Amino acid sequence: MTRTQSILALLCFSAAACWLPPAARAQPRPAAALVNLYFPQIADGDFAGGRWQTALTLVNPNEEAVSATLRLFDDNGGGLRVDFGSGLGSQFDVTVPARGSLSVATAPSSLPVRSGWARVYADGPLLGSASFRLWLGGKAVQEVTAPSALPGLAYVSYANRDLGVAVANPNNRQLRVDAKLRLANGAELPSSRIVLPPFGHTAFNVKDRFPAATAQDSVLTLEAVDPPVDEFIAWTMNTDASGTFSSLPAGTVVPPYPHWDRLWNAFLRVGRVALSNDLLRTLPEFRILDGQEANAYAAGGKEIVVYLGLAELLGDSESDLAFVVAHELGHIVQQRTGIQLFHENEEFDADMWGALLALEAGYDPYGAAGALAKLAMATGSAGLMSQFEQQLSADAHKSFNTRLEEVYHFLVMVCNVNDETRAACRDYKRIMHPHLPDVPLSLPGLEKSGYRAPDLGKLREAVRRERAMRGAEPMQPPPDRSHPVPAGIR
Repeated sequence: MTRTQSILALLCFSAAACWLPPAARAQPRPAAALVNLYFPQIADGDFAGGRWQTALTLVNPNEEAVSATLRLFDDNGGGLRVDFGSGLGSQFDVTVPARGSLSVATAPSSLPVRSGWARVYADGPLLGSASFRLWLGGKAVQEVTAPSALPGLAYVSYANRDLGVAVANPNNRQLRVDAKLRLANGAELPSSRIVLPPFGHTAFNVKDRFPAATAQDSVLTLEAVDPPVDEFIAWTMNTDASGTFSSLPAGTVVPPYPHWDRLWNAFLRVGRVALSNDLLRTLPEFRILDGQEANAYAAGGKEIVVYLGLAELLGDSESDLAFVVAHELGHIVQQRTGIQLFHENEEFDADMWGALLALEAGYDPYGAAGALAKLAMATGSAGLMSQFEQQLSADAHKSFNTRLEEVYHFLVMVCNVNDETRAACRDYKRIMHPHLPDVPLSLPGLEKSGYRAPDLGKLREAVRRERAMRGAEPMQPPPDRSHPVPAGIR
């Protein structure tokens, strides 16, 4: 048994039959694989004696093809028209094959040098990079490559007077950012205010905004004027007096984290699992709300709503976030099929789905413990929330602790189906949590608590009926970052 097979055997409920087909089992993914990819700089066009060319490369680590839309924006927030070999355009639809890659590069044209930024919207997580190539006298003389970026409220970079800087506005509202330069001698120059229109962009060398900058080692800081409203993406390229350029480490400061992007990433990752395993025919509508509430819910089998306050509560753990989203997808399965597969209580049942779907999507199933523990904290003396869906007692704090225990008991049950799953759980623990204490794998009479062996045939029949009623629809990538200014910010 391979390492991957050992880890994924957690999802097998008997030695003879696993409810998930082998091709669809859990797919751990690179940390940088995301459904929203941002590229703060695009440069294309001719200048006297040469030209700039940009190539975008997308890598698909998934077992299924991923569809994506590439949009390019100019300095004013309009479409940046480039030619990727099929004519000028500012929006391109592409498909990246399973376990494959795709590169597109701007073709030569008579257009002058123009710059802007790009965003890739994908229906599955992709790795992305942008390569900038300088041509002189018809020959490629230099190239530098940078990975995709994520929005933030601050950015820190090495600097000198020739440093290249790109800043872009990923939102549909005006952006204000202050650029600050600290010189090698410790002196701080007066800040320079950057103002961009919705979806706008700017690129400059440090000396353009800081004439007093020197060739000595300095530090550039970019800061949002009005956080958390002024989110931005940025990139810097090291350049010296000889004209030689090189890449620099990404400097986006966290926290805070780009919760909107992380929510979409979690939803489409666990959603792919539900689709590929025939649990759902179509994904529900996914909505993210700005209201100051730490909650999430699924309604009518048609939509999942998550408040940004809940993502902020869960903080920097993507596995915690994935559990909550997968929990809501479990409710969608219940609502569409009328079946609770694992437990007679709908919240316990959705928690089981949350742990399994998150694991299948490559997240740590212990994220269930993290999410429920944080929700328990929030319902205690902290007073951040009083309810999260259905509570199992008048004491919401106690209910979360009960649910946390039941998720653990469920995982213990899965680990005790047979020798194969017991070995798989030991292997998973050895690889993923080698420093945690060993826990005896025993069944604590779970059937008395309401657990039952899943009736997979009944579930599949219900899914087939639901599929016949709804028909086939393609997965939808995330929308524009068009959410309004959060309520209560100003």
